[in-house]
Amino acid sequence: MSDLRAILILILGLWLGGSLVMGAVVSYNFAGFSDLFDRNPRLAEQAGFDPADTHAKKASVLWVQASELNRVFFEAWNRTQLLLGVLAIALAVWSRAGRPVLILLTLGVALLLWIHLRIEPQLVDLGRQLDFLPRMPPPPQAGAFQRLHGLYFGAELIRLSLVLLATAIQVTSRVSARPGLGNDQGADP
Repeated sequence: MSDLRAILILILGLWLGGSLVMGAVVSYNFAGFSDLFDRNPRLAEQAGFDPADTHAKKASVLWVQASELNRVFFEAWNRTQLLLGVLAIALAVWSRAGRPVLILLTLGVALLLWIHLRIEPQLVDLGRQLDFLPRMPPPPQAGAFQRLHGLYFGAELIRLSLVLLATAIQVTSRVSARPGLGNDQGADP
């Protein structure tokens, strides 16, 4: 039983760690444009636009490529998360991790399914509609894309919080169950 709980904690740690890494990667993919141009002046020369021109940047091949990479990353990560989530639920059942952990993980996977099957396809479609469009004036799809993007990341933060809470419960219950830790039983009189 305790080996299964240790594996559950490992799976939850991988899930949380992967979420943090994915967040960092996709954030840098866009925010890193200025950094990349600063690091490699030849890139700025070959970009085909002034790197300081935000509107030209967002209609460039480089920006669209970064967008497409993010789409691929999110699709792959969401599928990986589903696998980790189902595995975590199975381990929570087999290890008798408790109802709160099981409920949190089930809610997290259900939210993830909604994100992956409903929000992600719409976001990808809207994003591709915006590819190569000039940003001045803002394209009509921009507002809908921003709202959907906010919904996606809000739902992801909730999902991350559910998994983090399940992990905290699992880790603290494992620590307090160890002999001599978190209880006074077995202490010498």
